[in-house]
Amino acid sequence: MSTDTSITNTTSHPLVEYSPNAVLVIDDMRITYANEAAGHVFHTAVSDLMTFTLSDLNQSEEAVASLISHTQQAAADKTTQQHRIALMSGAGLRQYTATYRPHHSQIHVFLQDISALIQSETALTTQTTHDPLTGLFNRSQLFLMGTQDIARAKRYKHPTSLLVVTISNMRHVNQSYGYAMGDHILINVSRALRDVLRESDYAARLDNNSFVICLLDATLEQTNIVTRRIKTAISGRDILIADTNIPLEMMYGSAEFDSTLDSQFDDFLLRAEKNCTGI
Repeated sequence: MSTDTSITNTTSHPLVEYSPNAVLVIDDMRITYANEAAGHVFHTAVSDLMTFTLSDLNQSEEAVASLISHTQQAAADKTTQQHRIALMSGAGLRQYTATYRPHHSQIHVFLQDISALIQSETALTTQTTHDPLTGLFNRSQLFLMGTQDIARAKRYKHPTSLLVVTISNMRHVNQSYGYAMGDHILINVSRALRDVLRESDYAARLDNNSFVICLLDATLEQTNIVTRRIKTAISGRDILIADTNIPLEMMYGSAEFDSTLDSQFDDFLLRAEKNCTGI
């Protein structure tokens, strides 16, 4: 009995009224209660919210449909449910965990902003898959994705090619101009690579001075065209220090996947590296 009383009175409790999490009470798709935080989430005065149905909310069709569907599902199943939802709030587009709790004929909806948590999770994932300096995929992620790519190439008989791009005078640059300038060069080259790639292709940093580009559905002839574009893009980026242009010596090597030669991704990559020449 005490549990039922606390649930019944939950919307009148100051902890609910002034909670940082949005609270709605839904009865037959009508909003019968909204706390102050809900007003901020839906960018609507609380007094107006309590005259709305869920369909009246100033949200995308997808968000409104999700709220209605999950409210109906919680009412039908008579069980508490939890889902993620993106809502356009007064603070912009935010991500929420929405908890739908049935109580008699009503559904209590609790919205907790988890945007910061998702950003942290995304940042952590990025740290494990991307090179922190260039923002390209790191070596371990390259081998993971490359292994998957050649498995698809074997199965579907689609051409797949690799292009290795190496800054052959990187050691000289570091010794002559310092590692900070070396980092500056790596960043500029990585940007040049991204500028010429299709959405289906990707680039990774292989080691201190080399990058690998995986070109899906691309023959060796098509890869040669991409190589020329990259060479033009890199040569068009002036890298200056103390008004001195730092020359870059580049080498390029490519290979098209061959199932008779490449039993593993390492074999495929090694063939591309062996073909590296200055062009």
